[in-house]
Amino acid sequence: MEKSKSKPKIYYFESASVPRAFLSLAVPTIVSQIISVIYNFADTWFVGRVNDPLAIAAINVTMPVFIIIGAIANLFGVGGSALIARFLGLRQEANARSAFAFSLWFGLLTGAAYSLILFLFQKPIIYLVGGTDETYHLISEYLFYVAIVGGAPTLLTNLFGHLVRGTGAGKEAGIGMSLGAILNIFFDPLFIFVLMKDSVVAAAAVATLLANLVSTLYFIVYLLRHRDHPVYTLNPKDISFGESIPQNVLFIGFPAALGTTLAMLSNIAANALMASHGAVAQAGLGLAKKANTLAFGVCMGITQGMLPFISYNNAQKNYARMKAGIRFMFGVALIYSIITMTLYLLFPNVFISFFLEEAETVAFGVSFLRIIALAVPTCAICYAVNVVFQATGKKWRSLLLSTLRKGLFDIPLMFLLNASVGAVGILWATPLAEIASVGVTLAFFLPYMKRLS
Repeated sequence: MEKSKSKPKIYYFESASVPRAFLSLAVPTIVSQIISVIYNFADTWFVGRVNDPLAIAAINVTMPVFIIIGAIANLFGVGGSALIARFLGLRQEANARSAFAFSLWFGLLTGAAYSLILFLFQKPIIYLVGGTDETYHLISEYLFYVAIVGGAPTLLTNLFGHLVRGTGAGKEAGIGMSLGAILNIFFDPLFIFVLMKDSVVAAAAVATLLANLVSTLYFIVYLLRHRDHPVYTLNPKDISFGESIPQNVLFIGFPAALGTTLAMLSNIAANALMASHGAVAQAGLGLAKKANTLAFGVCMGITQGMLPFISYNNAQKNYARMKAGIRFMFGVALIYSIITMTLYLLFPNVFISFFLEEAETVAFGVSFLRIIALAVPTCAICYAVNVVFQATGKKWRSLLLSTLRKGLFDIPLMFLLNASVGAVGILWATPLAEIASVGVTLAFFLPYMKRLS
């Protein structure tokens, strides 16, 4: 008797209650985001045990470089995930498989090209993102292991997670994305304090490289074990340029990638401006942003986890179920973001001193975190609306909103406020830009929701 093929888990898209669908699709994504944030914390926390602000600054300054890797993963992962779910909603499994193959292989090729650029132009890039003569050598070591040699596994961990989640396998995607983070937490002390204790920044980088490699291997083994699945494939021969697959993947994913890239430019601007106030202030900025990634990461997990659900039901024209999912997503995101903002405002010292105990750096970080925290609820709203527009193919609206939040509003404000009030002004640009952009966001979103029938 012929073995039946594995099937995409569309039960959660079309039949399960909305809370149950959220638990299956979004909660694993949230958990993986939390664990990813923790593993990003891990490098900073373990390196922080040596109480060296230069080492902390070196790791934090590299954030924009990794944001670009995240942008590539979002370009092909968010676009591919939304398109896969849309094709499944239209009962077009062959096209979903082609979208999976295109997103995977072209994402990998783009990531390889980026790693090559980093290798060839490492020195100017390091100074561009905020490196100094004091931190150059440390940043170079970290980038070599994590973004040049380790660029592919760093990218694939996130890309595979997006694509697998697009088929409804939220739990499996969450396990794969969490695995690398958990391993990194164990590898960090081993390499930093035992195997490579004379070079703590390089040790943290090697630990991250190995952890991402294991996570990537998990996904490859998972896909090979489910080779009879109608969507999963590792074969580049399954790539198709029909049905406007490349255009749809890139157009849907581009606003997500642009938002991530503009966030990188925002970080570059903040680091460059803060560098003029000293390495300690720059390290404090990095700690505040590092602490705040927990809020942004979970909000992103809440919203991105529901992207395939929204895309599938939009393709099925099941607008009542789609709107119910959107309302539930908004409610969870807003409740979480308000609680997190409150905790940051009341107990900032707990979050900052977790990484470092050097008093002057902690003082900067506490002051900066209280300011950035004000942006969390408005950021949650913007994330949720952007996911709705990405899932429903409203690419121009998503593109505009992504551009407004990071780039058009906050970067000019950074320069203006830095010139007028100094280091604190650089941080105030974030909540002010979010408040301005959320007004435009709701002006687009509310009429769109009313038109759905």
